[in-house]
Amino acid sequence: MTKAAPTRERSGLQTALLASGFGGLLFILIFLLLGAVTPGYNLLHDTISALEFTPFALAQRINFLVFGLLLMVFALALRQELRAGRGAALIPTFQMLSGLGVAGAGIFIYEPMHLVCDLIAFNSALLVLFFFAWRFSGDPRWQGWATSSILTALLMMAFLTAFGFANHMGGPAGAFEKLASLTRTLWSAVLVAKLFSGRSLALTTR
Repeated sequence: MTKAAPTRERSGLQTALLASGFGGLLFILIFLLLGAVTPGYNLLHDTISALEFTPFALAQRINFLVFGLLLMVFALALRQELRAGRGAALIPTFQMLSGLGVAGAGIFIYEPMHLVCDLIAFNSALLVLFFFAWRFSGDPRWQGWATSSILTALLMMAFLTAFGFANHMGGPAGAFEKLASLTRTLWSAVLVAKLFSGRSLALTTR
């Protein structure tokens, strides 16, 4: 049986590291702005990575790199928050891999390496959600979060599947890819907000 660990005040450094979990919101805001001002770019049909082949290519590559670094910083913050127990090592590990994949998408803009980076980023993000569901299971402080984590992962998978079909059939692939990114980002943002409001991820076992 698990119970809550004693409350521990966060250091200023840990608070700053944890705030990196909001990084996805900045990433989305920037690529939406870039897409809106890029001549010929279609927000519904064109992928996020397509911005790397426009006049704003450098800005989007930096956007990928910064977001990837923030995801990796968030991995360090999660390691401190989780401390021990189920997923305490797996969650930060795959969060770190997700960040590496995103940063790689800003470095490797050509296939096949760009695709490899995308697969690492998205698949690692999905695994983080499933591991969090495992972590939340049975924890009364996070009631409903195991289910919401799984549903978020399934919704993200549905958007990515739709993206694959639309990309091959000339449909709104960009919209589905952006929705997948938004789904994961909102989950992370709400999690961080809960942690800042006083919720804890730390557990002890008895």
